[in-house]
Amino acid sequence: MEDSTRGNPIQVAVVVLLLVGGGWYFFKNYNIQGLDGVRVSPKNELWDDAELTSFPGESEFSGDSSRFVSGIAAAPSASASENPFTSTARTAVTATPASVTPRSSARIANLRIASWALDGFGPTKLANPIARQNIVRIVHQFDIVALQQIAAIERDLIPRLIDEINQSGRRYDFVLGESNGPAGRQEQLAFVFDTTRVRVDRNQTYTVADPQNQMGYDPLVAWFQAAQPPVETAWTFSLVNIRVDLGQAPVEVALLPGILKSVRNDGRGEDDVVLAGLFQADDAYLVPTLVGDNVVAAVRSVPTDVFGRYQTSNILMDTTFCSEYLGRGGALDFLRVYNMSLADAEVVTSHLPVYAEFTAIEGGRL
Repeated sequence: MEDSTRGNPIQVAVVVLLLVGGGWYFFKNYNIQGLDGVRVSPKNELWDDAELTSFPGESEFSGDSSRFVSGIAAAPSASASENPFTSTARTAVTATPASVTPRSSARIANLRIASWALDGFGPTKLANPIARQNIVRIVHQFDIVALQQIAAIERDLIPRLIDEINQSGRRYDFVLGESNGPAGRQEQLAFVFDTTRVRVDRNQTYTVADPQNQMGYDPLVAWFQAAQPPVETAWTFSLVNIRVDLGQAPVEVALLPGILKSVRNDGRGEDDVVLAGLFQADDAYLVPTLVGDNVVAAVRSVPTDVFGRYQTSNILMDTTFCSEYLGRGGALDFLRVYNMSLADAEVVTSHLPVYAEFTAIEGGRL
């Protein structure tokens, strides 16, 4: 007599097929993330808000929507104040020709502006598959990335990185500052950006002059415009890439208000100024230094290094002028997002990218 608990062979086969099919579908469409706190997420999810340090904010939308209509602004002029950074120098920058981007009829997405220190990015790091692949996929998450700690003197390094970034069919471009800094520790600053999302006025790209050599690395300034809205309503802004020397951090951070004032008063009539960079200080120190009730930091009270120890990178703006800031920002913990080991993350960089989100419309009005 057969065991009454034994199932019908056809039923068993159906159950096995369902289990195999379900398992195949699960692993095809989902990732299992984390080690100590397992999380399941769809594979088409670039990141989850839980992986980003974000906070709610408010925008009092106001601003001039008539700027940048011609695409070329007047040359900056020096201010007469005693600010040591009032003079701006037209340092030559390397950049590829600007791309002409058709306007999109779809809903205009917000702009994500990021800052990322690459810990001595050079030919060796670019040749490393782990570093290269992760830099590429992280850059893809943002519309503009201000890059610091580019150590190579080679002029083709960033163009080669852009080639890697664009292999997927994306259309990124770059602006690269001259090599400068303390003897034996010279670096370059750069902006890489998605040309379908923003355009740059290359005639208005410069480094802030520092005649007294108070900053170890000269800040790089570029003038951007959102590419998707109509020109008359597209947000325009100055983005300042700053790299503070750790050994001189207290002195150099104290100079930030002067740099901000210099860029705002450089003669272009642009009051939306965003500071992005490696500041070697946390928001609790930076915000009071810049002075102003409406100065905000995109990253607050969390570390920005892969070890979870220190906050050194940030994005800063004064919402009195820059009302386009949506109050959303944070640090992209790419270790958790991409299930990377600490060793592999260090191959990329010890710094997390930080970002802030803005409306693409001047003043936030359609």
